Amino acid sequence: MQTLLAAAGLFKGLNETEMNNSLRLFRYQTKKYNKGEVIAYANDPVIQQLILLDGSISNEMSDYNGKTIKITDMVAPKLLAPGFLFGNISHFPVSVFANTNCEIMAINKSNFLESLLSCNQLQLNFLNLISNQTQFLTRKINFLKLKSIKAKIAYFLLNLHIRQKSHTVTLPQSQTQLADLFGITRPSLSRSMSEMVHDSIISIQGKKVVILDIKQLKSLLS
Repeated sequence: MQTLLAAAGLFKGLNETEMNNSLRLFRYQTKKYNKGEVIAYANDPVIQQLILLDGSISNEMSDYNGKTIKITDMVAPKLLAPGFLFGNISHFPVSVFANTNCEIMAINKSNFLESLLSCNQLQLNFLNLISNQTQFLTRKINFLKLKSIKAKIAYFLLNLHIRQKSHTVTLPQSQTQLADLFGITRPSLSRSMSEMVHDSIISIQGKKVVILDIKQLKSLLS
């Protein structure tokens, strides 16, 4: 358990005594979900800190017209909605579904707070996890504001270019998964990428994309 929580970032830098004390204060429960089950609905109150110990989940958001947008997939170990555990409005911002069979650790809010107050390193780790999630959501909002499919592709590729520090980037998902992430159909994604290849902006070799003209790629964002 300690190894999983360290990999999730929560127990990073804690010694064995601190980890054992935190686990004791957590007084946690674990629950298993089958593939396709709902773990939480958007706007459900967040009364526990949930931690994905095993499996994969997806976070999805629906608008008032019923259109579903996939926010992200997450693979264990990961904290779920740490930025929404505390605050004036503590509700899940998205619906959470099990992509595979999953195991979830659930820690009551008051027990989790008690453990945070007992260990400075645990507090710092939790704050870092909240900050990382806030930064991710900010990038996602900027992405969703983009109108055209090509702009979304350009934004995605430019972020990969920065993270991988190369003009040849490896796509972390299949085109079907990317289409779900972008909230578009796979044929629309394929057509737009083919047009970008035709315009010599990129070339595609399986899951590798070579950025041929970064200036033209950036121009798609305007």
